Amino acid sequence: MEFDTPRTRFRLPPLTLQPLVENAVKHGMNPDGAPLHITVKTRLTKDGSEIIVENDGARYDPADDNEPYIALNNIRQRLNMMCKGTLEITPHEEDGTTVKATISDQAGESFKIMIIT
Repeated sequence: MEFDTPRTRFRLPPLTLQPLVENAVKHGMNPDGAPLHITVKTRLTKDGSEIIVENDGARYDPADDNEPYIALNNIRQRLNMMCKGTLEITPHEEDGTTVKATISDQAGESFKIMIIT
């Protein structure tokens, strides 16, 4: 696991980052494949902050109707309601997936994240 987190002062609802990393492991892991690499990044944007979780394992398939993606839907709703944020999931062309949470600078003062490396 790798961290590239220069941006650490922003608001984020509880239980947002943890399930994103857990999903990267759970859905990216291939027991018969190469070791899984996960990267957590943070970035300052013109409107706020981005939190990016990437894996190089199995790619996310939005057309897969067998998975309800309950955790991702809950995160998306919490981000929207609590901090005017969004969640974007992008499968890579070959292996891997990128999940990006975008947090507005206009978010409320109630939530904070601290990434410890």
